Amino acid sequence: MGKEDNQPKYKMRPETLVFSGVARLPENVSAKHVYGCFTIEIEVDPKDHMIVDASGTMLPSLGEKILLSALIGSNMEKGIKKAVDQIERRFYSATKRAVIAALEDAYKWYGRYLQGKI
Repeated sequence: MGKEDNQPKYKMRPETLVFSGVARLPENVSAKHVYGCFTIEIEVDPKDHMIVDASGTMLPSLGEKILLSALIGSNMEKGIKKAVDQIERRFYSATKRAVIAALEDAYKWYGRYLQGKI
């Protein structure tokens, strides 16, 4: 068995849309000097506005699990609100505000899409 056999398979969904959000990391985070920002990508089905997948840069695996469980399977608006609530209540780290800001930025791009501005 090769390394590829252990990797989860991504289901191709050519009809979905991806909204990205970006936020600057705080100065006291070591990754700030390497990456500078935190990015989140949220994959949405345009038919029903449900979140089908998401990923974030530099998020520890436990934080990613919490974030993904709040997002995936929810519609975009409720999923973002649920994810922000989870982060506000459960995350105690220097990157907390950056993760929330990136989620809000992705939602802003989603709103622009709905308004036909992009």
